[in-house]
Amino acid sequence: MKTFEIEVVRTYTTTIEVELHDKYYPSYVEEITLGNMPYEEWLSIQDIYSDIWDKLGEAELEQCDTEILTVKAKKL
Repeated sequence: MKTFEIEVVRTYTTTIEVELHDKYYPSYVEEITLGNMPYEEWLSIQDIYSDIWDKLGEAELEQCDTEILTVKAKKL
């Protein structure tokens, strides 16, 4: 038996809608989505982060029609 590592690169775009407090602005919502903030700050928005990623996950599962860009296999 041989073991192979397979890398599949896919591309797709997922768009969701979320309702957030009026105090948030687009660039901050992007930071929340990426989790790009100090841990202490992230703790205060983790519910929002989880809601965003739950919706993204659901939308991506529904879509499941992606284009494969490349496939690479290598013997380990």
